[in-house]
Amino acid sequence: MTMKLTTKDGIIRIGILVYPGCLRSGAVLPLDVFTIANTLAGIRPAGSKPVQFEAFWVSARGDIMQEVSGLHFQARDIYTQMHTQELDALMVPGVDHKDNQQLDDLLNGLAPEQALMESYLQQDRLLISSCSSTSLLARTGKLDGRRATTSWWLSAYFRKNFPQVLLEADELIVQDGKLVSSGGVTSYIDLSLWLVGHFAGEELRQMTAKILVVDANRNSQAPYVAKAIMQDQGHAVIERARRWLNKRLDQHWTMADLASYCNVSQRTLLRRFQESMKLSPTHYVQQLRVERAKALLETTRLSLEDITARCGYEDVSSFSKIFKQWAQVTPKDYRRRFGLRF
Repeated sequence: MTMKLTTKDGIIRIGILVYPGCLRSGAVLPLDVFTIANTLAGIRPAGSKPVQFEAFWVSARGDIMQEVSGLHFQARDIYTQMHTQELDALMVPGVDHKDNQQLDDLLNGLAPEQALMESYLQQDRLLISSCSSTSLLARTGKLDGRRATTSWWLSAYFRKNFPQVLLEADELIVQDGKLVSSGGVTSYIDLSLWLVGHFAGEELRQMTAKILVVDANRNSQAPYVAKAIMQDQGHAVIERARRWLNKRLDQHWTMADLASYCNVSQRTLLRRFQESMKLSPTHYVQQLRVERAKALLETTRLSLEDITARCGYEDVSSFSKIFKQWAQVTPKDYRRRFGLRF
């Protein structure tokens, strides 16, 4: 990764937007990442130009003491900041919410922040969204026809509400021009490291990650996906099919059997799956079987042969390939990372 330094004074200015309902950790922890990067940049060998990150809180609601769930942030008026010292990047923490309805309600109350995003993007500067805040960015329409990601458990909600966005839900970080998005609540750490690498180079990014004891090379959300808790899976037919299929993951079944249970034609069943899941029933069953395998790898000492059989497959090699396709890691690696320590 080459250095992307563009400022004359060697200072990279990062604004972190604080607003009602934002995730507190998303507003605080990036500052720690940049502080560590600054320290490391200061002790680099002579001859390498030190880079300094200046990160601070900004608000779309003026110079205020922004209160968020008991924490108080002294935020600068971003519009004044944009006219005095241009930001090199604006980071938007995720929206703290419990369910889709609450997320909608909170997003509806963030009109000043949405307007700010639209104004800020006219400057052709980096805008960084994380987790659920990508939904706020998507509301501006600036993501239509562009690639983005969000937290894996919001992927169904996101596709339903923003069908024009090219969602890559398995990716941890997606860059499309000046728009950078990430998935997962703690992905703002990965985003902060991404900014370190973008502006100061790969060496400093790797060094900073080591100090943080963070895997600097993770690039996918797939190993962490748990389909059972994904929000808004879609049409009632899909939920009925899911319940039926979950009881038969180790059995042979036919499309006719599934359609009959759901009281729809096979054609309607295929259409419902495509509309809600962007998958065929066959591929959906692969996902469910991988989810069962994940649970067994996490909680038991069963052999891979036994797990393969319980997931409806006969050949371990074939199932391992399917598992890696969906989880981005092999069953053996998955058990090593997430299995219980007996």
